[in-house]
Formats: sequence, C-alpha cells, structure tokens
Amino acid sequence: MEGVTAVSEYGVNKLVHLGALVFWLGPALGAWWVLRTVENGSYAPGSVAEKVSRVFYRTVIVEHVAFIVLLVTGFLMATQYGLMGTEWVRQKLAIVLLVVVPLEIVDVILGNWVASTASSKLYAGKPLSPWEKRGLSLYHGAFTKVALLVIPLSVLIIMYLATSKAALPVSTVMP
Repeated sequence: MEGVTAVSEYGVNKLVHLGALVFWLGPALGAWWVLRTVENGSYAPGSVAEKVSRVFYRTVIVEHVAFIVLLVTGFLMATQYGLMGTEWVRQKLAIVLLVVVPLEIVDVILGNWVASTASSKLYAGKPLSPWEKRGLSLYHGAFTKVALLVIPLSVLIIMYLATSKAALPVSTVMP
C-alpha cells in the first residue's frame, strides 16, 4: 500500500504541476495579444480596450500565482522522490533559476506594479510621468519581446528534460 500512496502523491503533484504550467503560460499570453490588438493607441475611458486592460492585469496575477505553484510542486517532486541528484533535474533547475525566475521577477515588477499602475492612470485620463511612460513601453515592448522568445525556448528544453529524463549533452570546458 505504501507504494500506491507514493505513486498517488506523485501523480497529484505532477497534475498540479502541469496545471500550473498551463495557467502560467496560456491565459496571460492570450490576454496580452488581445490587449495589444484592441488598444492601438486608444486609451479612452470606458472603452473595450480599458476593459481588456483590466482583465489582462488580473490575468497577470493568475500567471504569477501559477508560477509559484509550478516552482513549489517542481521542488516537492524533485526532493520527495530523490530526483535532485539527477543530471536532468539539475539542468532543469539551472534553466529555471538562471533564466526563467529572473524574467518572472522583472515581469512581476513591471506587470503587477509599473505597467498596471500606469495603464490605470492612462485610462483614467491622467498624465503619465516620463518614468511611467518608459515602464509601460518597456513592459509591452522590449521586455515582452525578449520573454516571448526566451520563455518558450526555455520551456521546450525543460519539457524535453522532464519527458526524456535524460540530461542534455554538455561539454566541459575544464578537465
């Protein structure tokens, strides 16, 4: 019976982990595409764009909660089931900790505070400071372009590692 319980716990952790992955990647990206489509430089109070903007920034919160769940369940599976010592998990952790987490930290700061606040002011007809304009432009411009390239590539590599359970061949520079 112990084996069945362990498998069931692992299965539940894996299910929650995969569900968090879907909520981390999907809704916010879809909402962002819709927002970029309907805004087109129009920030009229009460407009469809304003409503979509509010939904987008709420979706960003869901994205970040899902990301935390993804990290917690991944850590639980790696530690509780003895996977931490495997090379493929170490490679996943390196990608997550060195690439994805820093991008998400910037996303939390820009998306949940800077851009969200600036967007609310913009739709309320209030003027933005130069700093707020730069933050909004950075979030919806360069930052999102980088994230749209780096995160899917990172996720593909992470998914390969998770499904194959095989480490990527990495040459060593030093003997």
